[in-house]
Amino acid sequence: MTDTSESDLRNMILGNVKDRNASEETRQWLSVLDSSALQADQTLHLQAAPEAENLNTSAYVDLLFDYLSRYVAEFNKNPIHESLKVHCERPKGEFEFKDFSRFSHNVKYFQGHVSTREWAVVVQAYMGKILVFIVPTDILIGFRPGDPNRKPYMEIIEATEDGRTSRSLLGRGLSSANLGQLAKRIFGQVIKVARKEATDTEVFQIAVHAEEQTDPDRSYDADESKWLLSEADFLEMRRGGGAHAAAPARTLGKPGIPEQFRQNSHNVAALCMQIVGDVDKELAFLEQVGIAAMKGDNMKEINYAMKRSNVLKSLKEKILDFASDWDNCLNGER
Repeated sequence: MTDTSESDLRNMILGNVKDRNASEETRQWLSVLDSSALQADQTLHLQAAPEAENLNTSAYVDLLFDYLSRYVAEFNKNPIHESLKVHCERPKGEFEFKDFSRFSHNVKYFQGHVSTREWAVVVQAYMGKILVFIVPTDILIGFRPGDPNRKPYMEIIEATEDGRTSRSLLGRGLSSANLGQLAKRIFGQVIKVARKEATDTEVFQIAVHAEEQTDPDRSYDADESKWLLSEADFLEMRRGGGAHAAAPARTLGKPGIPEQFRQNSHNVAALCMQIVGDVDKELAFLEQVGIAAMKGDNMKEINYAMKRSNVLKSLKEKILDFASDWDNCLNGER
């Protein structure tokens, strides 16, 4: 595959799975982050057990920085962050480090960072692990693996077998499906430290309730009929919505809203947003499927990711239309 075709495919994949450069979920998160890093939802859902993927360390870290660079760009667009400008430095290939006071042999590693004026979050990958550090920017130059003066904020352990790599964080599974959440957690931490809402010595911990063990179904096949059927069911449900018995008509005054509608309006809105959020997460996962397939010249996987993301984006728009119709109905505009 030539560089041009790879770039074109990457843009096509990203164009299909992104909604105007960032998902609604991400935009909402960045909006909250504008006012307070402590209030922003950076929940990282981990699986009960690691899941092996055809994604090596270099590709995994590269995809992580795809997310980080996107969040940095969106964050910097807001003029209120002028005093907190953030810079993203992607890993520039593999480096070799030799220091016999730290290691008994040469160490090959990848390293990139996201930095503010005073603080930086550094991502280092070497010897079967990915380490995340929060460090002062004045030690970025010369910061190398095995620094005895800094403890990692986060440590991801890798295990490779038969060409496939699984990753774990504090004993729980971490996959490419978590990359968006992982990037938010990493980005949010350096913003917290920069705003003095956290210290640089804090370490990542799994919240008791917020970060549950989840095992999302990531199985798929070439037959998309089941996804198209889901959309058809939704449309049928929407068409059939008016078939239910109508509330008795009022004879005087302006027609009112049935009491059961009032009681359920918040539930309907919450359900719609939950479904939209789930669709956004699946679109983010499809982005990783497509990019990983692109790196391996797997056209079947690339076509799958693009076709299914189109179906999901169409379904998402219909759900948002339904939510808007419902709101207008309750407000008496239709």
